[in-house]
Amino acid sequence: MNDTLEAWLAEDLGKGDFTSESVIPNAYCQALINGGPGNLSGIDLVNNLLSKMNVIFSTNFKDGDKISDNELIYELRGNSHDIMKIERLSLNILSHFSGIATLTAKLVKLTKKINPNVVILATRKTIPGIREFSKRAVVHGGGMTHRLRLDDAILIKDNHLKLSSSIVEAVRKSKESHPNLTIEVEVDTIAQALEVTKSKADRVMLDNFSPKEVSEAVSKIRQISDIEIEVSGGINSTNIASYAPYADFISMSSLTMSAPPVDFSLHVI
Repeated sequence: MNDTLEAWLAEDLGKGDFTSESVIPNAYCQALINGGPGNLSGIDLVNNLLSKMNVIFSTNFKDGDKISDNELIYELRGNSHDIMKIERLSLNILSHFSGIATLTAKLVKLTKKINPNVVILATRKTIPGIREFSKRAVVHGGGMTHRLRLDDAILIKDNHLKLSSSIVEAVRKSKESHPNLTIEVEVDTIAQALEVTKSKADRVMLDNFSPKEVSEAVSKIRQISDIEIEVSGGINSTNIASYAPYADFISMSSLTMSAPPVDFSLHVI
């Protein structure tokens, strides 16, 4: 985490905060960070950043907490130049990752009302370099991660199947190579989904199915197997309710790729 924060700070700082150095004395000052509404993520990162920059801070919040509009999040004390250096980086961290947590919390709440057992998952579609923190923000919002990396689980996708002899054979080879990993197969048709149930895979992913197609597929799968069922592809806040009744898992790229930011501001007092 420290290396990441140092890289982010260096990116923003460049050769120095020439404005603050030119305009204001490097004297003691106090500042407040307010923000919301939403669900917090990035608190742990900002705590470490403030400590690194010798800014004394107090906060009553932790990652995952829900905040109201314009809530007081931090009280800061320190040298003015240090506080100015971390202003934008702190706000960017809170804004972006809280946005992910907030969208996730909204969708978790919506789907749990329909299906208390459904789990919302983040995918590997993340901005390079911040995947760990983006995925963590999903967890702060009540969701879970899919795979963090390619080595976390076996996910046999359409391109793998085009280069394999069959679903059953692909799963067999996967179990042979990595017996301790979860094995999931992505499918495009109900026929493929039924083939997965014969393969001893742990989970089947119904990719880009309509809600009607998911309902039909789940009905047929459940007649022969209790395999875990995941739905993915084209699912967003406007249609997720139509998928929630049928799935054990719903995976969404929009959680980490298009969550609206939460507003935060820093003001010297």
